[in-house]
Amino acid sequence: MPRNALWCLVCAAWLAFGPAQAEDEGFSLDRIEVTGSRISYRDLLDVPAVAITKRGDYLSQGFTLVNDTRSEAGRRSEVDATVRKLITRAGKRYAVIHDDGYAQTLKPDSPALNLVEDPKRPDTGRVQLRVRVDIDGDETAQIERLRDFLRETPMVGRTEIELEPDTALGMRRPERYRYELIDAIAADSQRLRKTMGEGCEVALEGLNSRIEWERVGPLELLLYVPYSMTVEGCGAP
Repeated sequence: MPRNALWCLVCAAWLAFGPAQAEDEGFSLDRIEVTGSRISYRDLLDVPAVAITKRGDYLSQGFTLVNDTRSEAGRRSEVDATVRKLITRAGKRYAVIHDDGYAQTLKPDSPALNLVEDPKRPDTGRVQLRVRVDIDGDETAQIERLRDFLRETPMVGRTEIELEPDTALGMRRPERYRYELIDAIAADSQRLRKTMGEGCEVALEGLNSRIEWERVGPLELLLYVPYSMTVEGCGAP
């Protein structure tokens, strides 16, 4: 078999399968969010040799509104009024999001949210939300501004706010980097074949997999395709 034949077959298989898979799964994979800090060395051991680092698009801060007003109607009314204040203060800079099966950005005319009763505290309801902001500067300062925005929003009645400890880093349309990744993997395989000598055949598998990711910095995501490589038949360099 010619030395490039197997590589070409792998590429053809990906081209036939990859785009169809992306089209079938649609918008549900159009966005990624990673909570937590840097990836550990042990985690990196599971990442393929070829990966690319990209800056995230936005930060997302999760929080919970808690209210223990005696009546259920009162709890709902006070939380709803607090949410309206959040939406008004958010303006065009921040997006206030509720995720109840699917994410929806709340607007001034959005219906009142249903509260989840706290099983450990009587007459207490809560609702989980998050605020998202596009990254446009220093990450540390932006996180503090995001948290201050939430802390400084007036709470109505007996409503209290609980912030999640970590801020998530997000990216829109990560699959837009697929061809950049494939190009890097192809270049790496060609260089390996040249270095290892005549007769080398490099077989790649897994290129039809979706992009995966890890957070490797305050604003950086490591993107990779979980492929595997086999090298056979190499002669002298």
